[in-house]
Amino acid sequence: MQQTICFISDFGLDDAWVGICHAIMHRECPQAWVVDLAHQIEPFDIRKGAAVAAAGVYQLPDAIHLVVVDPGVGGERRDLCLVTVSGARLVGPDNGVLLPAAERAGGVESAYALDSARLGSDAPLATFHARDIFAPAAAALACGRDPGEIGTPIDPSALVSGPFALAHREGESLAAEVIEIDRFGSLRTSVTAEQAAGLGLPGVTLEMVVGHIKLSVPTGRTFSDVPKGEIVAVVDSSGWLTLAENAGSAYERFGVEPGAHVRVRALA
Repeated sequence: MQQTICFISDFGLDDAWVGICHAIMHRECPQAWVVDLAHQIEPFDIRKGAAVAAAGVYQLPDAIHLVVVDPGVGGERRDLCLVTVSGARLVGPDNGVLLPAAERAGGVESAYALDSARLGSDAPLATFHARDIFAPAAAALACGRDPGEIGTPIDPSALVSGPFALAHREGESLAAEVIEIDRFGSLRTSVTAEQAAGLGLPGVTLEMVVGHIKLSVPTGRTFSDVPKGEIVAVVDSSGWLTLAENAGSAYERFGVEPGAHVRVRALA
């Protein structure tokens, strides 16, 4: 079966880095499909990279996910391949960027520190592990190699923690956080689609405390379930409970930044 590699980075599109990684993966596994999910992540923004990767795993669980947001490239952090409980495979640095995606795929079943020599690179360039380690590793997986052939098993509990965690229950509420702001100004929270369904979505009213703001928010299937300019909570295409303004920006309205604490409960 032809394998898809979903490629995420903070490389942008003005330099050659994305194209070079494509060329390496095509050379190593010509039959793989390489799909660019996002390359305009702000440089070094591990939180945004992790959110995009988690959305990718949610929507494309059968793909290999190559995630390169790597401010520590060439340093002491490890190069990883993670195999999740659901079977999704993630390739990237050990800086937390892979962990939220792994959690959404059931958690880490096994973890491997990639070995550049087994990938054909005895002296990887210290500033370009994407080319010399990560791209070859993703291609090797796409062509059927087992993670144990390209890396050494490591203890999953020793991995660097992710920049955010999935929501958890505290009494009658879910405790969460704003994980990112999308391009439309909607506030994505770390409440998953499954957790939102447990609150009764869609069709209930939520009490949401977001940062310093307390709101009663209607829920819907989509943004236009409320009039233009009104606030609604939906489960968006990335599978997160999202606070949005129909045809407007919840971010501009409330001024809440990523990392803000969130509490959510269904109102009777």
